[in-house]
Amino acid sequence: MLAKDHTFSVIQSDVFSVDSLVVCLFPTPVDYANISPIVDFEGSSILYRINNEAFIEYSASEGENIDFSYPNIVDFKISALNDSESKVYRIIVDTEQPILFNNSEITIPDSPTDSNYNGLNIDTWKNVGNYPIRLTYRTTEYVDVNTPETDANNIFSSTLTTASNIINPNEEGQVNVFTTSAATPGLYTSTALFNLNFNENLGYIVYDDTTNTYVKDIGYGKATLKMNGNKI
Repeated sequence: MLAKDHTFSVIQSDVFSVDSLVVCLFPTPVDYANISPIVDFEGSSILYRINNEAFIEYSASEGENIDFSYPNIVDFKISALNDSESKVYRIIVDTEQPILFNNSEITIPDSPTDSNYNGLNIDTWKNVGNYPIRLTYRTTEYVDVNTPETDANNIFSSTLTTASNIINPNEEGQVNVFTTSAATPGLYTSTALFNLNFNENLGYIVYDDTTNTYVKDIGYGKATLKMNGNKI
């Protein structure tokens, strides 16, 4: 157990030499470099290693400080009571919401109905999680779409970008908001939902590649960005 206020799950791993992922997600960011797990287990012994070094004994009942911060990879190894077999568990420690928007609701400038709006770098976001996030981050899932006319389509889209293909923990990126033209003047609103999945082989967060064997839904919450603006 890493804390009283975290979600906990065990997911089958497809990484060679690892049997399962043990996923611990905290509701808010924590100091990932200073965590002392107290572990309940069934078996004859428990060992751990960092970055594929040799396994060493772990004091499960008392807990030892372990640096789980990226790029460290932490594995636990539990042997059966008769030592006939063992299993290796890779520990994933993160926050439920790694994406933090500088502003969770963005109002774009008024724009003519017959034109598109291109809001490049309209705002910023930060990776407050423990793992890199692969970019460009985009979504096709929009909810709470409201328009001046009945049954009109969503005019908004959004991407999250940075200067490189990866945004590391504690780094900032850009929020981009776009609209298409519209038939009717008035207020338009929409909420973008960004899915977050974990690539266990590479150790970073992705939004897609769900057909990839190594990409897992480990329980991240969707990042939510509200957008609104007037067409005139």
